[in-house]
Order: sequence, then C-alpha cells, then structure tokens
Amino acid sequence: MNTISALTRMACTISLALYLLGCTCAPPQIASVNPASGPAGTIVEVTFTGGGLGGVVVFDGVQEETRYASNLGLGKRLRFTVPFGATTGSKNVQVLSDGQTSPAVAFQVTGSGTVPTPALDGFEVATREGKEITVIGSGFNTLSRVFVDGVEVQRYAGSSLPLREIPFDFVDNVIICTPQSDLLPGSAHTVQVRNPNNLNSNTLNITIPSRICQIEFDAIDGIPVPDYYILRNNTINTMRRSYNACGWIIELSHDNLAVADPLGGTAFSNADLYSFWQANANVPASGNFMHGAFVTMDAGGLLGIMFMNTGSVPSLPDAERRLGFAAFRNNFGTFQREERYLRTTIHEAGHGFNLLHSDGDGSITIMNQTGSLGTNWTHNFSNISCTHLTSHAISAVAPGQEAFGSSRSCNNLH
Repeated sequence: MNTISALTRMACTISLALYLLGCTCAPPQIASVNPASGPAGTIVEVTFTGGGLGGVVVFDGVQEETRYASNLGLGKRLRFTVPFGATTGSKNVQVLSDGQTSPAVAFQVTGSGTVPTPALDGFEVATREGKEITVIGSGFNTLSRVFVDGVEVQRYAGSSLPLREIPFDFVDNVIICTPQSDLLPGSAHTVQVRNPNNLNSNTLNITIPSRICQIEFDAIDGIPVPDYYILRNNTINTMRRSYNACGWIIELSHDNLAVADPLGGTAFSNADLYSFWQANANVPASGNFMHGAFVTMDAGGLLGIMFMNTGSVPSLPDAERRLGFAAFRNNFGTFQREERYLRTTIHEAGHGFNLLHSDGDGSITIMNQTGSLGTNWTHNFSNISCTHLTSHAISAVAPGQEAFGSSRSCNNLH
C-alpha cells in the first residue's frame, strides 16, 4: 500500500509539473478560425485546445508571425495575418504547440490584398513606471512594427491584465508595446508604425503625462464596468486616453466586480453610495486616488454622480473630498449604451478633478453635456478643461483636496 501511495503521489507530481510547464501530452486541436475566408492581408483569430501554453500558426505549411490575443486563457487564442502574397484558393491552417502540430482546418483565400498604410492618432500609458505604451490608429496588422524614438520595440497583442485585452474588432486599431527603456513621466518621445513594404505611418510626437491618479473600480454583482475600448467617430476611445491627453496618467484597477448588492436592487442614495465607498474603496496611504462605483440605479434617473462633496455627504472629512463617483447602469437605455456608459464614467471622474458642467468654451465636450446627451458628443475634454487638468495647481485639481466647485475649480481659475 505504501508503494502504491508513493507511486500515486509521484504520478500526481509529474502531472502537475507537466501542466505548469505547458505540456498536456495531447496534440493541439483547432476549435475555430475567424474569419474562415478573406483576401490576403486578413487578420485571423485561431482558437485551439490541447498542446501547450501558446503556439504558432502554420499557414499553407509556413509558420507565420503570431500574436496572442491575451495572456489569459493559457494562450489558446492566436492571431495572424494572411500573407499578402497568398494566392486564391483553400489553404491549410494548423497550430504548432508544444512540439506538436494540429490537424489542418481550411481557410479560403478569396483574392489578393493591398498592404495598408498605417496611421497614428493617439497613445496611452498605463502606469507611472512607463513599461507599457499603447499606440492607437488604423491600418495595423499582426506584422506591424512599432518604433519609439526610432528604435523598434517589442509588441504584443494583449496584456496580462484582463482589462487590457484587445478585442478582435480593434486588432487593426490598437497595439500594446514594451519600450526598450521606461517612458517616464514628463519625457518626450516620437512614435511611428511600419507595415510590410516599408509603409510608414505619420510620426506622433508624445509627452508622457506627469500627473498621476490611481482609480479603482468596484461593481455590484451583475453590473458590468465600462468596456475598455469604445469606437466612436472612427476613433478608439478609452478613459486613460482621454486623461493622458490632458496631462494625467490613470492607473486603473478593477478590484471587486461582484460586490453583493447591499440594497437588494433598490435605488442608491448619496448616503448609500458613501457607505459603499467606505466598505469597498482601498484608499492608499499616499498619492492621488479616486474610486468608481458601478451600481444599479438612483431614484432620480441620473446616469452618474460625483457624490463625495460636502453638499451631498454632510460632515465629509476634507481629506475625502472628490474621492468617489458612481455610474447607475440601470438608468441607461439601449441607445449607444456602452458608448454613453464610458462617457459618463469619464465625466463623473472629471468632477473628481474639480471640473464643472459648463467649461466655458462653447464646444461639445465630455463635461458640458449631462442628462440629455443627444447624438453629437465626444469622449474629449475641451481646451479649458484640459488646461485645468494639466496646468492648474494640484491642490485645485487632485482628488482629496479643495472642495468641489470651490473658488479654485476649473471655471473660477480661468
């Protein structure tokens, strides 16, 4: 019995070791190819089972440059570009993983393709450490190369953080990269994307923001946080991008996205939101911080609110002023719901930075539209709002400092 037990333990140990090393001892099997047809130059996502942790796509017998959709899911979602020189007809697609090759699945090449010229229209950085930069534009593919300050940098198709995975719909608009050296706050750089045939994008001159705020998201169980990427007006929009453009690095974290509803589905008051904040916000010992609560609804039909001001929460400690906002998911209709949900999140956080509804320059921006959004709105800040975020005294802007709407709010300092 002792010998059998020892052998059983040894077998379990070996199995665990093989799993951790990525060896499943089963050959890879392709589960899906999306799309299953298209011209040369089509970006394709291949999902597979078996094999190891990750793999390479083999197209018509040739290993192709392969990107992971994400580091999640044990690297079982691969993306590649159908070679621009591919001829029409049925081609075999396979996955090479853990030294084993999957059975072939057919991809139908429907015609020749033209290499697009890439275009850059923005960027974002995720943290103050500057170890990751996202370039945003159009005409990208899995063969695109990214250059920062003239030096090619490592690129990948997804990050280890769940909120950073690039949806397949946007794989030709977004590239996440690891620069050769850290892009530190306040530093200036150039960025360029190069496609096959030496087709270069415009050169984007960027300055890394120098102001930093940690923003934590918590959500009621069943209530989603906003989509990370939103396509509107032919532009990829993110919360980070909106604030990066106006001088702030947003260190965004998803903390607890399944908080039990303390009200059992009834409407939240400001007092309820403050209790939710007290129970869930992880306020750091130092640095700028804000908390976003994604909950069901309030009684007045608001889309969102920055509730942490002395007018909404009596006897609010000064150190907690402008530290919390909420978005009410159930108060959104179906029209442009996800676009408006992200817009409201950026807007309410803007109040946390002491921005008001009327920002003074007459343009249609993220701050000066409230309950009735209509259709003509953007995810951008006005020049006046941007000046406030970038240039006004940190005590007038940063959460936890001067009171909301005080004499040093955005408008009153202009």
